Amino acid sequence: LCAHPRWDAMALVNTHTCVGLLTTIFCLNVFGENQPMFWRERNRGMSVFSFFQSKTSLNLVDLWMQCFLFTSLYYGIRVIHVPFLNYWVPYLLTTYAASGWGYAISAWLPAQHGPFVGSLIIFVVCGLLGNPMSLTQFLANPMLEAVVDIFSITRWSIPMSFYLEIEAYPPTPEGIQEEITLGLYKAAYSAASWPSCEYGRWWPALIILILYGLTLRVIAYLGLLFKNRDKMV
Repeated sequence: LCAHPRWDAMALVNTHTCVGLLTTIFCLNVFGENQPMFWRERNRGMSVFSFFQSKTSLNLVDLWMQCFLFTSLYYGIRVIHVPFLNYWVPYLLTTYAASGWGYAISAWLPAQHGPFVGSLIIFVVCGLLGNPMSLTQFLANPMLEAVVDIFSITRWSIPMSFYLEIEAYPPTPEGIQEEITLGLYKAAYSAASWPSCEYGRWWPALIILILYGLTLRVIAYLGLLFKNRDKMV
């Protein structure tokens, strides 16, 4: 793990994908357990919105603690030389966005399908679509760029971590191979379309990932509201 340079974006792909997968699987139980009891109480007049808010608000505390432990351990192992709170923010956003997938999957799909579907989605939206080796090709095609921008989590979160590190401590590649690799990373996570002011790169990613998580929460709420209306237990 520590043999790779700190600016290695593939390490960020792996850790952000790991956080996303861990979060999604963890959140499947929020609405996936005790479904017959929920259907019965919903059909007897229970407020679905209050139920949704209480479950997701309590789960948010667990997610923050889980994300803090993961990020702090990695931060210590890799000896990251940037402020921890700044380094933590992209992982928090990944956690928030990925938790929406867990809620939506558990609200719309049978519980037994949740882990497989959740793993598949996260490996695509985090691992595949955010990989710098393929991201440049995706962004070169307008249709693929739209798909990546809408569905990928790490398309937005990894550049936050990547540029935070290389701007705090400019990398010094050793050899031609590392120079080429660093150039590929910079090209893939180019900030040309973002404002050049301080923290300018953060604001688009911050807003988009918050909207990403909110959209999935709305989808999950609609699933709780309308799915299996005929279930009377």
